[in-house]
Amino acid sequence: MTRQAFVDTSVLVDHLVQSGRSPSNRASELIANVARGTIDLFISETVVLESVHVLSKVYDVPRETVCIRLIELLSIPGIIHPHKSTMLKAYRFWAKQGPLSFADCYHLALTADLGLSEIYAFDKKMGRYPGVTRIEP
Repeated sequence: MTRQAFVDTSVLVDHLVQSGRSPSNRASELIANVARGTIDLFISETVVLESVHVLSKVYDVPRETVCIRLIELLSIPGIIHPHKSTMLKAYRFWAKQGPLSFADCYHLALTADLGLSEIYAFDKKMGRYPGVTRIEP
């Protein structure tokens, strides 16, 4: 049976920034073990959101690079996320949407994946997702 554990933001960020220091190397070895199928890692929405923030704001990684790296990471079968396909859609949408935050893109993708066609929002930019209509309360 494959081991299972939860993964924290710090491990993902260390793996993605590849500093060459020990934490990055250990984080990357853990992800390699996930890819080999020896362990499954559960990741939450908060870990993903925090990773996007840290990579973008702290490490100044360009949005497109953040999207590519996190899409690659989430595409590993042993990375478990309750809304993995939604998260992947949100990254693809966010890569093209300069004015929207990743959280907004995730909320829009989740709205569509939940089978809903409307989202209540004051932000006019929230009306950009295909199949989701923004309604101002």
